[in-house]
Amino acid sequence: MSFYATTSFFVAVLIYNLSFIIFLGSKEHSPRAFSFAVLLAATWVLSAAFEYTFAGLPSMGMTFGFNNSDLTTFFVRLAYFFGTVVPFAVFYFALTYPTNHKPAYLVRIILFFGGFLTVCLYFAKDILFLFGLGDLIPEHTLITKTYIQDGYLHWVFGKFDIFFFILFFGVFYSALAVLWQKYMQQTDPKLKKQAWWMFWAMTIGIIPVSILDAITPSFDIFGLYWIGIVSSLGWVLTVGYSIIKENQMNVRTVTNELLVVAMILLMFIGMFAV
Repeated sequence: MSFYATTSFFVAVLIYNLSFIIFLGSKEHSPRAFSFAVLLAATWVLSAAFEYTFAGLPSMGMTFGFNNSDLTTFFVRLAYFFGTVVPFAVFYFALTYPTNHKPAYLVRIILFFGGFLTVCLYFAKDILFLFGLGDLIPEHTLITKTYIQDGYLHWVFGKFDIFFFILFFGVFYSALAVLWQKYMQQTDPKLKKQAWWMFWAMTIGIIPVSILDAITPSFDIFGLYWIGIVSSLGWVLTVGYSIIKENQMNVRTVTNELLVVAMILLMFIGMFAV
């Protein structure tokens, strides 16, 4: 298994751990919505780990992995799929934070439709192929194929890759705008400080991924992709610290103790990952 795959697996496990801790720590709607968004983010990282695994990338002069181009391409598409639906989950969370109020029914329908649209964009040809109708679409719409070049995994974008950028950046940065608005409108000092921490935690998580995992591949720069995944460690640390210090989202104290242990492990793993 390559260094990139190993690092991605470690990061995925830690983000899954954060999702699990927040889910157990509170039964309120906003923390549960955040836990679901974190779960999707962890699955995105896990998909990236599998794409590196099946690519059979060289590690320390030897090749570890299965070197299956079809599975590699599938997991690249899957990673982009989760990379597109995560912003919708984060946006939903931003609407519920910190009041725990569910968004309007129409908003939930629109967000669900957005998720359904991403399935159609990434896997329409695969779905039609299952029914013997794969020839109706000449090629995959967003990720057409993958290949290894200069020791890095590369992929080729399809004709409709612009939709990924519209959905990814539009929804993600709308979520940040909502969180900033919640911070500015908050009058309670404690909740205002919590909102401040949450805004910057999400910003730390979104901006590096936006640059390294969304923008640079579109310019045929793939050597930085794994760094965007590792940058998620900073986001996990920031969210974890705000939960412990500011009692973010009313996560229970007993859960905070588990989070401290997870953060210590995270720092040790982070030293070897980077």
